[in-house]
Amino acid sequence: MEIKVHGIPMCTSTALVMLCLSEKVLEYELLPVEMSKGAHKQQPCLSLNPFGQMHAFEDGDISK
Repeated sequence: MEIKVHGIPMCTSTALVMLCLSEKVLEYELLPVEMSKGAHKQQPCLSLNPFGQMHAFEDGDISK
């Protein structure tokens, strides 16, 4: 099961998630979101976070 992190690494909240996953030695995939183009306010990002904010992550069937 692979963890997918949606966001941009320069964002503090995304970096914090990546740091926690790295400390736990968990493999994850960073999926960059083009926030300058408003991708975080469109599908499929809204299905992960209905408030249209980033970061979001998936762990198998679980999305947060």
